[in-house]
Amino acid sequence: MKLTIYKKMMLGFGAIITVMIIASTYILLQLNTVSNAAKFTLTSHVRVVNLAKQLQGILYDENGYAEKYLVSRDETYFSLFVETSGRVDQFVSSMLNAQLDDAERSLIKKMLQTHGSFVASVLNERTGQKPGNNFLQDKSRSERMETLYGSLDQLISINQASIGSAISRIETTTNRSAKVALMLLACTLLAAITAAFIITRTITKPIGDLIQGTERIARGKFDQVNVSSNDEIALLADAVNDMSGKIKRINKLRTQTMQQISHEFQTPLQSMLSAYDILKNQYPGPLNAEQHEMIDTISRGIKRLENLSKQYLDLAKIESGTMNYNLAQADLLRVVEPLVEEAKLIAASKNITVDLSSRDAPDVMVDAEKMSIVISNLLSNAIKYTEKDGTITVAVSPCTLGAQVDVQDSGIGIIQEEIPKIFTRFYQANNADRIKTRGTGVGLAIVKAFTEGHGGKVYVESSVKRGSTFTVELPAAPTPE
Repeated sequence: MKLTIYKKMMLGFGAIITVMIIASTYILLQLNTVSNAAKFTLTSHVRVVNLAKQLQGILYDENGYAEKYLVSRDETYFSLFVETSGRVDQFVSSMLNAQLDDAERSLIKKMLQTHGSFVASVLNERTGQKPGNNFLQDKSRSERMETLYGSLDQLISINQASIGSAISRIETTTNRSAKVALMLLACTLLAAITAAFIITRTITKPIGDLIQGTERIARGKFDQVNVSSNDEIALLADAVNDMSGKIKRINKLRTQTMQQISHEFQTPLQSMLSAYDILKNQYPGPLNAEQHEMIDTISRGIKRLENLSKQYLDLAKIESGTMNYNLAQADLLRVVEPLVEEAKLIAASKNITVDLSSRDAPDVMVDAEKMSIVISNLLSNAIKYTEKDGTITVAVSPCTLGAQVDVQDSGIGIIQEEIPKIFTRFYQANNADRIKTRGTGVGLAIVKAFTEGHGGKVYVESSVKRGSTFTVELPAAPTPE
């Protein structure tokens, strides 16, 4: 089944929400159970205990009124006794209406019977109108009253024990609910993390593959981008592959065109150079000074076109992936020295000082011809963008990668915002118009391509009016075993 990113996210979050709903429902049910238990405890057992304690006081008053009446035969005490007896019956009836077990209900019923016997004995004595104390009747009433007090104490104890048991059950249920809640919370968190990881993985992994594929395309490798996905990212990958194929075809066509143009340049250039040599050597006859100057201008133009043609051809080979590198172990200083000596001759016309320094560095694997082009381009640019009486310092030294060469000048420098762009082909800095000789914008692109073709890297540090330092790092040659 094809799942879009939207469906994946909805399913993942739906699963998380479902687990949370189940967990919340369980916790609510457990809390409801605890609440009902607490409600039962408060409305039943606590009420019975309170009624029993109040009834103890009422029985005490009732017994007192009965004794006072039987001694004094004062009707006032009898009225109070009757009133108090009615209250006792009300309280006992209220206890019977509470939620009690069979043992408690049987105990209360016995209390009613005992209390009825107590009241009946008092009424019998009143009806008999026998003054004075009757020891046996007094003892019987006292025993009944003690029985009532004992029954109330027993009822209180039973309900207090029930309250303690209920509280214990509530605590047990609460603790169990808390543990279950924590467990469900942990499960929910784990499910959320798992779902988030799965969703993120199914989205980010194909995106990462797509990013790597586009980076390869940006470097000129037009391989198909394969993603492990069956959603919108797969459609995006198809679009990228289609674009990659079109760019590959366009680049191939452009490379072929550049190669053709470069080759086409060579034939007329060779003819022009041959004509120049003939005129320069004055085979047709002697030349005047003005003609010599014109011929020198032709020569410079031909050489510039020839150099540009070679650079375009190199770029075409680099872009088409057909550039070959004949790598051999070499001392980088030996490659740099003759180029610096040559640069000194060119820099002398602007009174620019060119110095070379070195420190012991490991040998590197280089294509001497191509690395010479790299160093020559850097020296040529340094001379071009350094004003009269300036300085250029070339240094060969070891580095983390292996060996490096620095070309530092006191020239016009580069604007910070333009530094990332200077290795782009055909790009020229905005302050390049301060010099008379304009470049083609190809030299630094070749420097970067050739350096990376050696497995190295090139970078620059520069400040406007303070000069620039170009650094080329190359990997060390393997150590023989």
